[in-house]
Amino acid sequence: MPITKPYRFALLTHIPFDAQRHANFLGDGDYTLDYFRISYSDPLFGVQKLLDQGYEAVLFYSGFGPNILHAVGHSLALIPKTDMDIIKTLLQAREISKSVVLPVHANENIEVRFLERLLDMHIRAVHYDSMEMLLEKNKKAFTDGARVFVGGGVSAAMCAYDGVRFFPVRPNQHSVIQTIKQAKGLAEARRQERERKDQLMSVLKLFRQGVICVDGEGRIEFSNDKAHELLNVDRRRRPSGDLTQYYRQLMITEVLADGIPREDNIVTLREEQFVVTTLPISIRSGPQGVVAFISDADSIQTTMGRLRESRRQSGFIAKFEMDDFKGNNPVVRRVKYMARTYAGHSAPVLIHGETGTGKEVLAQAIHNSGSRKEYPFVAVNCAALPDSLLESELFGYEEGAFTGARKGGKPGVFEMAHNGTLFLDEIGDMAAGAQMRLLRALETREVVRVGGSRAIPVDIRVISATHRPLQSASVRESGFRRDLFYRLAVLRLYIPPLRFRFDDVPLLLEDTLTRYGKTPRMVTAAMLNAVRGHHWPGNVRELKSFIESYMILLGGKDVDEGLFLDLLRDWVYHIPETEKDGHTEAMTDIKAAARNARYRRVQDALRECGGSRRMAAARLGISYNTLWRILNDRDHAQENSS
Repeated sequence: MPITKPYRFALLTHIPFDAQRHANFLGDGDYTLDYFRISYSDPLFGVQKLLDQGYEAVLFYSGFGPNILHAVGHSLALIPKTDMDIIKTLLQAREISKSVVLPVHANENIEVRFLERLLDMHIRAVHYDSMEMLLEKNKKAFTDGARVFVGGGVSAAMCAYDGVRFFPVRPNQHSVIQTIKQAKGLAEARRQERERKDQLMSVLKLFRQGVICVDGEGRIEFSNDKAHELLNVDRRRRPSGDLTQYYRQLMITEVLADGIPREDNIVTLREEQFVVTTLPISIRSGPQGVVAFISDADSIQTTMGRLRESRRQSGFIAKFEMDDFKGNNPVVRRVKYMARTYAGHSAPVLIHGETGTGKEVLAQAIHNSGSRKEYPFVAVNCAALPDSLLESELFGYEEGAFTGARKGGKPGVFEMAHNGTLFLDEIGDMAAGAQMRLLRALETREVVRVGGSRAIPVDIRVISATHRPLQSASVRESGFRRDLFYRLAVLRLYIPPLRFRFDDVPLLLEDTLTRYGKTPRMVTAAMLNAVRGHHWPGNVRELKSFIESYMILLGGKDVDEGLFLDLLRDWVYHIPETEKDGHTEAMTDIKAAARNARYRRVQDALRECGGSRRMAAARLGISYNTLWRILNDRDHAQENSS
């Protein structure tokens, strides 16, 4: 076990030093005790000087003890003056005279009249609460004829007068021993606080942020090199002094005054921006201290970039910005204007549009344009999940909630999207039971996991999307709750289908063409006219799929108008409204034909390149991954058909 250093104590009193009596208090060797006379010329009677010299506690015996206890506060142990101590001294004084002067401090409770009856003597009580008052009243007593004084150090000064006898009130041994025990407790508490403070300072030294630690009086206890660097203060010239000029801007002054934390405030110093968090802390008994953490804007940006990258890898980040929602059509421009306006609010948004019009792109763009952009964007397709799984996916479940439930349970998308955005795609296909729980979650801003009983508060924005006209009679008949509709559709957006904005086709194809090293100029007027002739039930998604097929079949050529028109004729299969039953089968045949055409073109390139997939991909002007996907899609389709 580590050897504990003995406590170092000082005994401060007016009583003359008695070596034999002093030796009685040095018993167990776990402390040292040095004797000092009170300095009445010092406002604190010498207590603070002894503490500054390294004494861990001062034992103080004087009627003025309560006066300085408030001023010093810590590490001061008062030796009590008992009634028996006073009686013993009065009995000694009575042998000289039955009339004595006894000083009584305002904080002392001494029954003077009782002592007079008990000891059969006259006691002139001198009540005081300051040294000046005691001196003045003692002098008055002397003038009135008093010649025997009982008391402490100030009263002892009256012995300088001729004929005056003074009897000091001495503490008993038991009182001193008990006070030493109290001093040990005070010293041990100081040591523990000092150790905690050293640990705190060791931790603060590890911070990459600027750190300034200030005590309750505004004195700097610690500051690291980063703080001096950020605030442009030369540590070698003035270790801490120049930092005090920034107390107001760093909110140190305010937190010292009211003890209220100031977190993540943007502060401008010397035309540079910093993020400052200033917190109240207790660094020792007594006044509160303050610690300020300072970060420069560049480091915050770097950290946020890492955070966004982490969320991107976990799949809970919105990738699309408002500029990714392409279109110059007046209707589209109005949709984007409304979306930007809605982004600044947290009210729910309902996006209506046919399949493939870009509802999720617009939802992600709204998220990234709002105040929640640094928080998760979590998307769930309500039509892709069976009714039995949808509720547990939305609200999570507790361990043992059902057979196969994960140990420890699982949070739902509501919890995962906390502080961010929850995107509910194809909301019109949600089951009735899930609709009821969703409505309650939106109204209470709380979720209860499946199999659980604890309400979990959530703060999210909900954006929903549907291809179904939720206000129509047919949907009302299908059972979508009207109260849920009005809760989800506080703000509404309608994305027009592609057939209403063919003038946007070159802009919509720009990204796909760029990936293959082409430009929209390669799309001729004849091609655009052919595009206008198709209904495009899959809208933008279908258009991009078609143009990607064309790019693959085109190979290294710049343009092949004939190939484009032939492929479009194969792609398009006009079906009258009365023949909807055959639509799915016909579209399947068309997609299979396009897939086979791509596969054959890739196989030809492979034969020409001796089976090298990388050389074949280079010859076709596509990536290796795209070539691999074409081959894999064909093989997978054949396996399914067999």
